Amino acid sequence: MPEDYEYDVFFSYRREKLIEDWIVQVVQRLELWLTQELGGRPATIFFDRDSVDVGDRWPDKLREALRASRCMVCIWSPSYFQSRWCVSEWRSFLERERSLGLDTHGLIAPVKFHDGEYFPPEAASVQWADFSLYTATVRAFWDSQRAVEFDPILKGFAQSVAAVVRRAPPFRPDWPAVEAEPLPPPAVALRRL
Repeated sequence: MPEDYEYDVFFSYRREKLIEDWIVQVVQRLELWLTQELGGRPATIFFDRDSVDVGDRWPDKLREALRASRCMVCIWSPSYFQSRWCVSEWRSFLERERSLGLDTHGLIAPVKFHDGEYFPPEAASVQWADFSLYTATVRAFWDSQRAVEFDPILKGFAQSVAAVVRRAPPFRPDWPAVEAEPLPPPAVALRRL
């Protein structure tokens, strides 16, 4: 059991093959800019793709990493909230915020990947960074003018995440790791003609 935080950020996202490259690129750029915002101290990000080793019991590793992270960055889309793991990660940090009585400035830095209309009310009431104009399913995005426009947005987001990292409470080994049910897909009514 760790005696202090191991990670600055727990990076929570829904695994979807078509956006894996986009996610990896965002994590790498966030790590670069967050390191700068933390005064040059290397930022530590739990990113399951890089942080879970062969032979690790990944459910246990995720729970350990949740407890050992100062804050969470989550990439929200409607499908995020339909994933048991994603909702469990998000609710774990919500429970930590509740236990600390954090009402206005929390420990979760959410990003809107897509939509927002179908987010649960608890998520919809929180300010998020809107990356939706810069999300992509093609690798060529990172060589485009849109990626150039996105870089200062990521840089600004890293500044916000650094503020969350700095206000994290002292480490406690008993931070909650909640197991939650995914939210059902929204009922979308067909319009009458």
